[in-house]
Amino acid sequence: MKPHLTLSIATVTLAMNTIAADWKPIAPLPEPNGGMTCYAVGEDIIVAGGTNWENDTKNWLVKRWRFDAKANAWKPLPPLPAPLAYAAGDDFFTAGGSDGQKTSDSILEWKADRLPRQLARLPQPVTLAGASFADGRLFVIGGAGDIADFSTVTAHCFEWRSGSKEAQRLPDYLAGPTALVAVAAAKTRVFAFTGATWDAVGKQVVNRSAAFAFDLATRAWKPIRAYPFAARGVTAVTLNENRIFLGGGFKSGEEAFTDESFIYDIASDHYEPCVRLPIRSMVHLVKTREWLWALGGEDRKKHRSAACWRVRLGEVLPVR
Repeated sequence: MKPHLTLSIATVTLAMNTIAADWKPIAPLPEPNGGMTCYAVGEDIIVAGGTNWENDTKNWLVKRWRFDAKANAWKPLPPLPAPLAYAAGDDFFTAGGSDGQKTSDSILEWKADRLPRQLARLPQPVTLAGASFADGRLFVIGGAGDIADFSTVTAHCFEWRSGSKEAQRLPDYLAGPTALVAVAAAKTRVFAFTGATWDAVGKQVVNRSAAFAFDLATRAWKPIRAYPFAARGVTAVTLNENRIFLGGGFKSGEEAFTDESFIYDIASDHYEPCVRLPIRSMVHLVKTREWLWALGGEDRKKHRSAACWRVRLGEVLPVR
């Protein structure tokens, strides 16, 4: 097994100030993982499903783990009944995903003490979508119908209200068909950044930098300032009602995966460069009360990382 990166000290320039942010290593995942479902329970982290590679074979995972923050250790939980990866999720809810053969249309509720429970269904199966939970509703943006066929990417968007049995169709995503979009909600809007679409003429995946906001009151998409570069697999985390943290992702065949991150300031519609991630990856980011966590992810083609870190939120937020 290759050794894991254990420490990264990153420097961030925000406005005219330079702030040192210390990503603290924690115990690595019990196995490398990307495309997993992960969420916080207090200061602990739950990880479920996902994928990794071994001997050029892609594995679809069923194991669940809980990171005990006090013990700095991962502890096993009962496994999923079937593999699940690339579900779109936020808070304690996910939508869609894939087991490597079939795309799911399930909306699931996740808890720490039991297996996920199906609450409702999407109008269609979807994987590689983006999602955010706001105002008692899960918003699901874009995605693909088939994990193995990027030409099935869609612009369809859905809204599921907590307590209902069905999700409702929203206006299509303004950028058109998009998968691997970064989604986060703040105040009365759902924000979507970057992603990728399928170029039918060139028969290739094309990354995007475009970004849009969906207004919950007017129920309409509007463009916002584009992300600093085109990428897919960027991860978005709402820091507070005014700022969204965005980091990681895949830029291009030449530049590959990135550790760059930005804070999107909602009021000014502006991106500020932020602390670099401790890994170049389609990293999984989770926020707790005190920490921002960076967990594993795809760090190169046909490879996943098990390395994990956390940084105090106070070291990430700009100093005003």
